[in-house]
Amino acid sequence: MPFEGIKVQLSQGEHKKPEFLKINPYGRVPVLVDGDLVLSESIAICLYLADKYADKKLIPPPGTPERAKHDQWLLFCATELEQPLWQIRRHTQLYPVEKRLPAEVEISKENFNKAAAVLEEALRNKTYLCKGRFSVADIVVTYTLIWANAYHFLNSFPVLEHHMNEHRKRDLCPEELK
Repeated sequence: MPFEGIKVQLSQGEHKKPEFLKINPYGRVPVLVDGDLVLSESIAICLYLADKYADKKLIPPPGTPERAKHDQWLLFCATELEQPLWQIRRHTQLYPVEKRLPAEVEISKENFNKAAAVLEEALRNKTYLCKGRFSVADIVVTYTLIWANAYHFLNSFPVLEHHMNEHRKRDLCPEELK
C-alpha cells in the first residue's frame, strides 16, 4: 500500500520537538498517522495495518484459535523478549551513569535467554510462527531478534538466528502478499 515515510532524526532530538510531541507526546518512534488515527506502538501499528488490509492475510481472523496463538506470540515477544532488551538498553545507554544498575543488566540477560530458549524450541523445524504462513508475529519477532542480535545474544540460539536472517532477506512485497 502506498505510504509516506518521514524520518525522525533521534540523534538530533527531533522526537523531542513540539511538532513531534503533538503527534506522540511520549516522544517515541514509530508513529503511524492514518487520517485522524495516530498510533505510536509498533505492535499496535502492525495489528491495525494487518486488520485494515485483511486481504493480505498477515493475521488470522479474530476469534479463531489461530488468532489466539498469533496474539500469544506477539505478547510473548513484547513482554518476555523485548522487555529485557529495554532494561539492558536503559541500564547501559539511556539512564545517567549514576542510575545504571549492572545487576539489572545481568538479570535481564538471563530473562532474555530463558524466553529465547522457549522461542527457539517453538521455531525448531519451522519457517513461520503461525500455521505455516508469514504473519505479523514473524515481523515483530524478527525486528526484536535484530535488536537482540545487535547485543550478540543470538550466538547461543542458531534457530532464532536462522529465523531472523531468513526473514530479513524477504522480498518487500513477496508473491504471497500480492
